[in-house]
Amino acid sequence: MIPLASKIYYVIGINASPRKNSNTEILMNQMMKGVKSQGVITEIVNLKDLHLKPCLACEGCRTTRTCRAHIDDMQILITKLKAAQGFILGSPMHNYNVTAIMKIFLDRMYPLHYFNPENRKERHSLLPQNKKVLIYTVCEQQDNKYVKMALDAMRLPLETLGCEVVSELTATGFFKAGEVLNDQEILDKAYTEGINLAKSLKK
Repeated sequence: MIPLASKIYYVIGINASPRKNSNTEILMNQMMKGVKSQGVITEIVNLKDLHLKPCLACEGCRTTRTCRAHIDDMQILITKLKAAQGFILGSPMHNYNVTAIMKIFLDRMYPLHYFNPENRKERHSLLPQNKKVLIYTVCEQQDNKYVKMALDAMRLPLETLGCEVVSELTATGFFKAGEVLNDQEILDKAYTEGINLAKSLKK
């Protein structure tokens, strides 16, 4: 009897830092190493390298189920998000919130919502359900109290689409690019978070 092939799992990482070799990018790489160690396929998308235009709030996607205002890289990203079983979203904190490019990405996920044309209050997600998510932010401030807005900005849109945020990580006290490389504890924690995300996919 031929054994059935094991299920293939895929995790996509969304890095919203505008800087090259940033702390956010380094932590993303660490998390993905942890994910890969569990036999999961990974892909990292650096938003700074993509062509993404801001949402115009035209509401056209409510009927077309896709953005017709812009033809850019978001259409490809939507396809990847639908295919992945897990996401990692990371953003440095800019003015106590996520970066502008992360906000554009989150806004452009709007076509994944279905609204009843007869009653806007009736809606559901068009994103396949049971996706597991890890979110994290990096900031110069030492106190965790400053990161709430950035984490909420990532968590709430994903939860509205039916994703389960399984973990949140904050890396505080880092400003210079690459500074996290001097902190083995946060690097180890990021690696472990990646392992835990991968394991959550298989439960």
